Amino acid sequence: MSVLSDLRRRALTKGLFGGSRVWLFLGIAAWSLRALKWALRPDPKTVYKGRLLVGETIVLTHEPAAPTRRKRRKAKKAERRSRSKPEPLSGRA
Repeated sequence: MSVLSDLRRRALTKGLFGGSRVWLFLGIAAWSLRALKWALRPDPKTVYKGRLLVGETIVLTHEPAAPTRRKRRKAKKAERRSRSKPEPLSGRA
């Protein structure tokens, strides 16, 4: 949990329900910051807007994200490990 969410929770219990004015004002400030952050969030981006004719369809795809540096390093390390290991014997005598 973030510091601000802890502050909001504590302000609700001690300020609103507990009767402490200091906590009440801290809570008002914390909730105002949250509301301001929500109000200033960016609008969703429109990629395409248009009309479809009868019989036309839209295909939505989600391409996987490029692998992170950590995943690339891990794959490279696993590949090196698999190349350096001798193949196990198929049967024991």
